[in-house]
Parts: sequence; C-alpha cells; structure tokens
Amino acid sequence: MNLNKKAFTLVELLISIFLLGLIVNFLYTSVSNLQKTNIIFAKKGQELQKDQKIIDLLYDDIFLSRDINISGTKSSTIDLLTSNSIFDIESPYVTWLVERENNTLLRFESTKKFKDMNSENLHLYHISEVKKACETFKIYQSKDKNNILLHIKFEGKEPIVYEFYKPK
Repeated sequence: MNLNKKAFTLVELLISIFLLGLIVNFLYTSVSNLQKTNIIFAKKGQELQKDQKIIDLLYDDIFLSRDINISGTKSSTIDLLTSNSIFDIESPYVTWLVERENNTLLRFESTKKFKDMNSENLHLYHISEVKKACETFKIYQSKDKNNILLHIKFEGKEPIVYEFYKPK
C-alpha cells in the first residue's frame, strides 16, 4: 500500500496552532510591557523638562541680574534686580522663595521690591507658582560672587544641583 501524504494530520495541525498561540501570547506580553515602559519614560521625560524649565528660568533671572541678595538659613530667599521678565516688565524685581505652609516654590515679579509688598500694592506683583512639594531650595554664592550653586529638592524626586559661573 502506497500512502502519499498530501496534507497535515490533525495532530500536526493542533500542535502548530498551540505553538502559534504561545508565540502570540509572548509577543502580546512583550508589547504590553513595552507600552507601559514607554508611558513611564514619557512621564519621566516630562518631569525632567519641567525641572529644566525651572532651572532655565532661575538661571536667566540670576545670570541677567545686576543685584543679587540671597538670604535665609533653612531655605533660601533670593531677591534680584534683573532684565529677565516673563511679564514684560522692564528691569523687574524678582524674588524666589518657598512658601512655608504648602512648601510651594514661588516666583514674584514686580516693579517694586518684594519687601515693599502690602495689601494696597498687591496688584503690582505677579506671583507664579513654580512647583509644589519643594523640600529644599538653597542657593549658595562664592565669596567672589562669581560662582553660584543651586540645590533644589522636590518631594519624592532626585535633588537638582546646578552650578554656574556668573561674571561680575
């Protein structure tokens, strides 16, 4: 008897379908994990961009300033007379500080100094909430006032440490 095999047997077909199902399952799991990883990296990238915008704004404020006054022991308050303005004020006074109640990093910009702010002239001040949950905001200046070190830490995040040279 001569049997010519012209088709797959039922067992071969079932084994092929089973193996194909395993491969599809592994591929689906891999793609799902890849999507989750991409979402995590996208969020991390957005956080890094926000942190970089904060550093860029603070850097521009400091680098374009003519007068810098840094005070505070636990947390820094920095008062500047700068040419950097986000509200189109010519030569604004800018103050960076952390609000104690909510640990919110704030930026004040006005034509008047921060220490002169009161209820009557409050409308002259632009208050920007930079970021919440600020644990540490310290600015250090070298004795020759040419080097500035920024140390900012937000809750649950890695600290941001940035140093730059500012000629007098």
